[in-house]
Amino acid sequence: MKKIYLDAGHGGADLGAVASGLYEKDVVLAVQQHIISFLSTHYQGFSFYTTRTTDVFLSLNERVNKANAWGADVYLSIHINSGGETGYEDFIYSKNINNQTIVFRNDIHDHVKSVLTKYSHSNRGRKLANYSVLRRSYMPSVLTEIGFIDTEHDAKLLKNPQFLKDMGVAYAKGIAQFLNLEPKSTNPVGDSDEEGFLKPTFLYKPLWIKTTEDAETYKNANMSERTGYLKKNTLFQVYGETRAAWVIDGQHFIEKKDTIIEGETITTAELTKENMETLKVFVMKEKLETAVTFSKEGAAVAIITLRDKKILNVKAFLDREKWWYKAERIKTS
Repeated sequence: MKKIYLDAGHGGADLGAVASGLYEKDVVLAVQQHIISFLSTHYQGFSFYTTRTTDVFLSLNERVNKANAWGADVYLSIHINSGGETGYEDFIYSKNINNQTIVFRNDIHDHVKSVLTKYSHSNRGRKLANYSVLRRSYMPSVLTEIGFIDTEHDAKLLKNPQFLKDMGVAYAKGIAQFLNLEPKSTNPVGDSDEEGFLKPTFLYKPLWIKTTEDAETYKNANMSERTGYLKKNTLFQVYGETRAAWVIDGQHFIEKKDTIIEGETITTAELTKENMETLKVFVMKEKLETAVTFSKEGAAVAIITLRDKKILNVKAFLDREKWWYKAERIKTS
């Protein structure tokens, strides 16, 4: 049973950031509820513990102590920024960074990016900080700042219930990916299994899929109810699959026969300076320079997002250099 600790910032007399007719404490509580709702609807094999589900206050020490004492597997702290700027950003502890913390933050961040694009919301990036809840927590921990409450563009989004829901769903998907949560079956028990549509399996890493034909999408894995279609050459990401279908957005399905795999995101960490130089040479040779992000977060990290058919070349290179498994998740039963 995986343990998820959610920390909606502030509460009670501590309003958090205040502007534009909004209180930070209320906005983050709404987002937290969307996380709980989505995970409870779509996944199993986990339990929640939250700092608060009502308008109460806990100190920073109380928040972290509860998470540590409970033995949480992940800690997500949700906040709203202020200061007149714009955009989303997330933080991990600036010292003693480990691979699992990096992977957890990347899983959250990668899911959030699609929401930022949808709402033309700036991405201020992956950052480091010495915040108390990050410093004192024993488990992989991330603190997010959804937007700036005192900026007109951001405040408009923070007043949009659909934006808050989309952010909550993105956080939930990132948590589910990191913990390898088991999806609840969306198959009715019956003849769908006989047709080759098994219970959806959550993918270890999201894949980029492209349609080869105009293709229908369906509500259920047995393809019994149409929900729409995707045009030929549409590129999208999937996070789950059955034997014959890809799961889109955790709810809709598309038959695999109408698609090809175009790419995926690979993260490798703990690279030395020499490793990074070797990787940069390979990236240039393969002409992947626009698809790779290099960063240094305690340990050097390379995030390679592929949307083409060079996946096997990159995997073979990383494996040959003994880097491929550096940032793999620890798989637990």
